[in-house]
Amino acid sequence: MEFQEVIKKRTGKRSFTDKQIPEQDLCDIVRDAERAPSWANAQATHVYIATGESLRKIKAEHLAKVDGGVKSNSDIPVAHRQSWGEKSLANQDQLMKDWKDFLGDLQPFIVSQKILYDASAVAYLTVPKTAPQWALIDLGAFAKTLMLAAQDRGIGSTPAHEITKYPDEARKYLGIPDDEVVALGIALGYPTDEKINDFVSQRMPVEEVLTLKK
Repeated sequence: MEFQEVIKKRTGKRSFTDKQIPEQDLCDIVRDAERAPSWANAQATHVYIATGESLRKIKAEHLAKVDGGVKSNSDIPVAHRQSWGEKSLANQDQLMKDWKDFLGDLQPFIVSQKILYDASAVAYLTVPKTAPQWALIDLGAFAKTLMLAAQDRGIGSTPAHEITKYPDEARKYLGIPDDEVVALGIALGYPTDEKINDFVSQRMPVEEVLTLKK
């Protein structure tokens, strides 16, 4: 794809087919992501990808925990909405309003989360617990590059806290050591034609984001 097409088509997908992603594509996506900038070339981000039986077990355990009301214990604590500040809080409120207007009923959105979007692969991105906060900046750049690389191959993605709310799942089935922070989860797969995949969240006008001085 042309770069602008990749940028515009990369939106959060929350419903995937059961078609499996070729292992070579998963390797190539991560290889592309490694080209993301890294502070002092530290390259602290590690990727664990669950597919097949390991992902089936993770999904089953995750669903049981959600339905059982198990509280999230993510490695990176979720910040209270109010802590984001007035502008970001308004954006979050607008997002939920837009979701309700788009779907009419939030139940499909809720269900898609707890079944991990029926993704055929889930990538867990980690950094060492001893790494400085700069490592999370690297991880963010790595994650975005990974998702763009996936989109370039026709593979949809969505990064979601839902995936990492129970990090013990990933540690148990993927062998993630305790000295690594399970920082981000990304669902990957080939999108279905379900309406939920057509939703595109609003973005602020560039004039509100950019300060440009001469």
